[in-house]
Amino acid sequence: MYVVVIGTAGNQRYIFSSGKRQEIVGASDLIARVNGAWADEAMAGVFPGFERSWRIKDGHAAEMVTAGAGTITVLVRDKDAGRRLVTELTGRALREAPGLDVCGVVVEAVGPLADDISAARTKLAEVRESRPGPLARFLRLPLIEDCASTGLPAMSLHREGRGEPVRTRSAASMAKLGHFPHALGRLAQDAGTDVATMRKIVDRLGLEADWVAVVHADGNGFGDLFRGLGKVVETDAGDPDATYAEALRTLSLGVDDCARRAFRKALAKTAAENESDTVNGKPPVLPLVLGGDDLTVLCEGAVALPFTRHYLEAFEDETASDAKLRPILAKADRPCLGAAAGVAIVKRNYPFRFAYDLAEELISDEAKLVKAWGSALAFTVLFESSAPDLARIRSSSTLAGGSVASASPYLVGRGEADPRAERRRWSDLVRRVEALRRKDAESGELLIPSGAVHELREGLCLGAEVADARLALLRTRFGGAPARLAALAELEGDPGRLVWRDHSSPTSHAGQGNHMSLGQDGDRDGGGDRMVTGLMDAVAAQLFLPVTGAAV
Repeated sequence: MYVVVIGTAGNQRYIFSSGKRQEIVGASDLIARVNGAWADEAMAGVFPGFERSWRIKDGHAAEMVTAGAGTITVLVRDKDAGRRLVTELTGRALREAPGLDVCGVVVEAVGPLADDISAARTKLAEVRESRPGPLARFLRLPLIEDCASTGLPAMSLHREGRGEPVRTRSAASMAKLGHFPHALGRLAQDAGTDVATMRKIVDRLGLEADWVAVVHADGNGFGDLFRGLGKVVETDAGDPDATYAEALRTLSLGVDDCARRAFRKALAKTAAENESDTVNGKPPVLPLVLGGDDLTVLCEGAVALPFTRHYLEAFEDETASDAKLRPILAKADRPCLGAAAGVAIVKRNYPFRFAYDLAEELISDEAKLVKAWGSALAFTVLFESSAPDLARIRSSSTLAGGSVASASPYLVGRGEADPRAERRRWSDLVRRVEALRRKDAESGELLIPSGAVHELREGLCLGAEVADARLALLRTRFGGAPARLAALAELEGDPGRLVWRDHSSPTSHAGQGNHMSLGQDGDRDGGGDRMVTGLMDAVAAQLFLPVTGAAV
């Protein structure tokens, strides 16, 4: 028996290499086809009559173990047949998806199967690194004009719409545009709507939205779960490899199904919170990558944060209740599966490749650091046009170049019950935002005036003592107004202070600008704690959370 692994690489780079929404959507569809229709057709071509119900143990010539996120894992009896499968699928990708990196390997299975699949994936990475990347296919000699969308060598001229000028387009760009209509059908199916609605959402994000967001979510501890699967499943003494393959397939399909159900639930809850931000009843969200534990969506800024929160909570709930996953999770001593999410909110015309990089950085530098507590989201709103760097963004927004950190990430779902999440729960962020929005019922004025909020933000940039002094002045100023004092108290960390010492933070030694630890006087002392404020996050989130509070 042989293990065949064929997979894509650089998916996000391929999707976001263009800022054109139609090309982004088309690129996501091409990746989905590698493990979808193209994989099935390649299998049928090499193994006539192939069905995904085939099993090696039943005497079939091939068995599909996993298929998702642009990667397939197949067991075959004949080595040459495995090579033909790699040739068939990679050749089709080369012809129909120029610029997409697809590679495959065939490795002999010597047992146990868990080790064989791991060895095949390691070999795939080695083979991919040893050959020229996809950019080497696009030669610059003789001199060729650049594509106006991707910067690759142009191959044709394309007019985007009536009255629009003719522009140069590369082979990769034209392939993505060609798959845009097919992609709309897949996106509509994922979102539970129709093609016309998805087309309107694409137009809204490209032409009307002021702020858009790239949301990326990644499962917590999925690598450990898959690597340790062979140790937690009960294997059949007569055929342990078949038992492992079935468990791996069940886990992969189960997680994928849970992610899709969680996505639809998140859409429904987001739409119910703010019907004015919907298109035919659906929030403006494009699911570019939705498979396994990975989620990447492009959405309007106004729905980005609530959608992400709802998705993380729904994903936990779905994995906890899924009948196929429960036995495996129980043996791994996990009540459910969680995820970490990064949300980068930018202006509509900002390059999405930078926004995605920022979303990934938010996951790795913030949200993943609390994965032991539960699911979490980290976000930032980019008000500048330079290439983003999370450490610089965080350090430039608060006290003295970053000596006070953002309270990000925020725990959601089951993670909110962890005592270590105190003051950094999703409910804490909402509470602070509502305090900034709250108005007097009679006058209609904000209980905390915008000028006062500006003074507090400026105080944080000047020093902890300055910020606390300004807070004290506001408390004196609002002394005769209990409602104003109550709203002001919602912004405090420790009583009478805008900041608090975060003793439980796992990010104290992360080495990033927003994770420096401080002494009692606000200076860096190299200790294990850090000073944190929630004000800056609340100010940034005001535009992007639905209004739930009432005047008092």
